[in-house]
Amino acid sequence: MIELLAPAGSIDSLRAAVQAGADAVYIGGTRFGARAYAENPEETELLRGLDYCHLHGRKLYLTVNTLQKEEELSGLLYPYLLPYYCAGLDGVIVQDFGVAAQIREQFPALPVHASTQMTVTGPDGARLLQRIGITRVVTARELSLDEIRRIIDETGIEVETFVHGALCYSYSGQCLLSSMIGGRSGNRGRCAQPCRLPYQLFGEDGTAGGGTSCLLSMKDLCTLELLPELVDAGISSLKIEGRMKRPEYTAGVVEIYRRYLDRCCEGQTERQEAKLKNWSVSDRDHRILLDLYNRGGFTDGYYHRANGPEMMSMDRPNHFGTEAVRVVSGKNKTLQGKALEPLQKGDVLELHEAPVSFSLREDIPEGGKVALPKAAQKLRPGMMLYRTKSEALLEDLRRRYLDQDFKEKIKGGLMISCGAPAILRLEMRDMCVTVSTKEPIQAASTQAATREAVEKQIRKLGETPFLFESLSISLEDGVFVPVRELNDLRRRGAEALQEAILSPLRREMPAKLPSAKKTALSAPASPVTFSQGAGSKEEQSGTPAFTVSVQTEDQLRAVLCSADIGRIAAIYFDPLAVCQGRYQVDISRLAKRIADIHEQGCDCYLNLPPVLRSRDRALLEQQRLQGVLQAVDGFLIHTIDELAYLHETAPGGLRIAGDTLYAYNRKAQSFLRAQGIDRFTLPAELNFRELRTLDTAGSELVFYGYQALMQSAQCLWKNTDGCTRVPGVRYLKDRRGVTFPVRNRCAGCCNTIYNSVPLLLDGCRREIEVLSPAFLRLSFTVESGAETAQVLAGILSGYHSGSVNGIPEITRGHFKRGVE
Repeated sequence: MIELLAPAGSIDSLRAAVQAGADAVYIGGTRFGARAYAENPEETELLRGLDYCHLHGRKLYLTVNTLQKEEELSGLLYPYLLPYYCAGLDGVIVQDFGVAAQIREQFPALPVHASTQMTVTGPDGARLLQRIGITRVVTARELSLDEIRRIIDETGIEVETFVHGALCYSYSGQCLLSSMIGGRSGNRGRCAQPCRLPYQLFGEDGTAGGGTSCLLSMKDLCTLELLPELVDAGISSLKIEGRMKRPEYTAGVVEIYRRYLDRCCEGQTERQEAKLKNWSVSDRDHRILLDLYNRGGFTDGYYHRANGPEMMSMDRPNHFGTEAVRVVSGKNKTLQGKALEPLQKGDVLELHEAPVSFSLREDIPEGGKVALPKAAQKLRPGMMLYRTKSEALLEDLRRRYLDQDFKEKIKGGLMISCGAPAILRLEMRDMCVTVSTKEPIQAASTQAATREAVEKQIRKLGETPFLFESLSISLEDGVFVPVRELNDLRRRGAEALQEAILSPLRREMPAKLPSAKKTALSAPASPVTFSQGAGSKEEQSGTPAFTVSVQTEDQLRAVLCSADIGRIAAIYFDPLAVCQGRYQVDISRLAKRIADIHEQGCDCYLNLPPVLRSRDRALLEQQRLQGVLQAVDGFLIHTIDELAYLHETAPGGLRIAGDTLYAYNRKAQSFLRAQGIDRFTLPAELNFRELRTLDTAGSELVFYGYQALMQSAQCLWKNTDGCTRVPGVRYLKDRRGVTFPVRNRCAGCCNTIYNSVPLLLDGCRREIEVLSPAFLRLSFTVESGAETAQVLAGILSGYHSGSVNGIPEITRGHFKRGVE
């Protein structure tokens, strides 16, 4: 059975999802969820919600999908999860490797699902996670259907994919935009959605590429048309996004997807080609989904396309609504509206071009006249008013799914005979319970019990989750049954049935907190071993060595020509700097650059792509490139897929440096070390005090560089001017005039948005000495060769003197402030 998984930002949404037909619900509690601003329930309420799901045969998954700081993981996670674990929680969704490790240790019977925040993009990462006990992977939204099918075919792991709702512009788990510009981190569940704001795009020469629009705002996802293909691919769970939406939204979307998924799964022997050919979605259902929420219509996502402007909603970042009223000329040059469909009292109409919004005070038939507000001076004939709230639709969903109690149908049998206890038997699905009265039934001295009276009393199941589908009664004539006995019998029967359903799902409390012993999650994922030895200049003293990362040959030349090259231990080189065409690395040039680096006495690490996709793998697996890879000293990696890929392909003895593989806590560090990472980049979102709680031995701290705020499969070049297939840099300017550089990586079809000013930890030397990282990284991204040379000289000559000059505008990022 394919699972239909629904969002719940509140208990009302949970009830709506269950009643509308969801097989499972995902919800956050008071801590550690990626939707901190949803109406997340308190513990008692959430436990009742868990029982509610189980009584109705559904599952509940708890979101624990934020990165956790050391004090949170070590002191708060266990007591937070314990009551839900004991009550039969069906699974947890996690992003943090340390969280996954601790849950596997402390709650070994609890299924762990890898969040889309882990950025799993291929079978390599899925296979590694499967080996360490992860039971399900929520794949990155950017994957094609072929990539998803490959994960399933090669690993057999359960795969969960998004089928409806909002899409992020960035790969999930690879976004620091909200964090850096406002201190609200998406990795901590507090994203402020700056991607929905207006921006203007400029070229490298400063020329504006058009007007201001919501360049990063994507349409909402809708995949009803693709359901047969998703089912055929072997996907285990179809996930609806929307924990910040109202309960009526949840109910409406789940109801429609339930109906189409059931239709899709009917007749499994039907040939898939025939099913695809005959598959259709009704205009009415599509209209309902649009009415509930859409951004400029819908997109079917990345399943059959890499990116494109047709996936964007650049004109309006919030609910677009549906076309409802056209402005026309009336008598005496007045304006009036003409209804394009039946409208109801309470509907909200909005004009997109100006802040005009009003509610209807009466029902209006299709073609009827709509009185326009007097304040709407900006209206002109031909303009369209959009309905952004359909009161009739919302009221219908409330009536059917929120205002009514959802009851499970049960069968009952009651036997009453004189001189014996009355016996009530209740059955639901495969459960059967029997209860009896405490005393034998007596003969009636006056008025005997009647069948009608007994049945009326037994059927009063009230606030229980049950409703009699059938009730058989065997009643001996001439007996007397007190009403209180019938009420007590019914109450105890309902309680016994409820307990029979819930008790098999409950778990015993773990006997004790775990010891420090190794678990399956902390064991190495493969027999491949990686050298832990020092490089030629990797200092082990209290003074950190410098490393440098470059993305262009001009930057590399500037580094190699530096008078202070002797202070640099290693250089991270991006192989795309020597691309020949769009998808080919110039092997001879790459080999020459590696040799150039070694000639200067520096180690050479290849800087792998920000996100590893199938086309990136193809680039790395060019046959001639394999010999060149033998010459490098290690790799700088960014995702779990890259780590797993190196486990399976890299020669032994190479070192691995982890970049954006977040190690917020010591447990995550231990896990990643066990997988072969010998050098950590300290997390950009932790402040100095929080970094001190980590094991910083052998670590690396980014000292300088434009920090990557987003990694996106979308392309600003393609979405505005068309695909150029030429790598380069452009600039986004926000509404406050702040400019963010953007680099396009055509070989991997990935855009990186950088911070407006570079990070520079000048003046933080005392704190750095306390942390004692082994390396300080200078990260060059959008700088020219001349700028690289200037910055490099200023830092290498000025670091030990305590003052770095020549960089006019900087930020210290989160090194001082941190995030919530």
